Amino acid sequence: MKKEIIALATAILAFAFTSCNDFNNDTNYTKEFISMATVTTGGASPVFQIDNGPFLTLETTVPADTFTLGERYYLYYILGDTVNHPVNSYPISIYQYGKTTFKNLVVLPKDSTDKWKNQPIRDFYAWYTGHYLNAFFTSFAGVSTPNTFELVRMKQEETSVATDTFPKLFFAIRHNVEVISSLNSFYRFYSFDLSSLNTEFPLATKFQINLSWNDANYGALNKTRTYIPEQTFTGPSLFSSVQTNTNLSPTPF
Repeated sequence: MKKEIIALATAILAFAFTSCNDFNNDTNYTKEFISMATVTTGGASPVFQIDNGPFLTLETTVPADTFTLGERYYLYYILGDTVNHPVNSYPISIYQYGKTTFKNLVVLPKDSTDKWKNQPIRDFYAWYTGHYLNAFFTSFAGVSTPNTFELVRMKQEETSVATDTFPKLFFAIRHNVEVISSLNSFYRFYSFDLSSLNTEFPLATKFQINLSWNDANYGALNKTRTYIPEQTFTGPSLFSSVQTNTNLSPTPF
């Protein structure tokens, strides 16, 4: 299972950002989707909603305590019947899923000491939906306390002011732990709340965010992307030759 998931992460990184909003596009291949979604109906037939987007319903039932109302999940899935379905609702078969942790961002003010550790992570991927920065990655086991994951806003690198319409901000993903064990690694799923940016920059309709992280294989890396609050984006799309009638049973990471 671990090898399969690592292979999946590698495949994700190999594809460029593409929108997954075209649910009705018929091709010779079956689109596989990756999304962060919130449980809007729990029980044996759960319903998920993508941020500012459609609802997703499972084609098969699951144990009633698998998904709970209000929880957020990383979903890797294929679509079922894309023709005979209710408006704004799509049946899906889940290939794999992971429970997502909600967190607020933290701030490193100017002229302050950086107190968060920066242990390496792997297979890092991030994207924006709604008012969240969503992140999927693997980390080594932390063996000291505290052992947390933080999205740190590095104000010491910023020159933006409250009246800017397109602020330029600097963030860093941190594994905040002193000691790690490279013998064990775990899959992590996070949604960091960015809604505080709208309060600080009331005139801004979009943000330029430089996101950095410590990669276990490549060292210090960073990417700059535009964040538009409340935009709808389901995540990157993947393509494979898996047929739509393949029986995929939900499997947690």
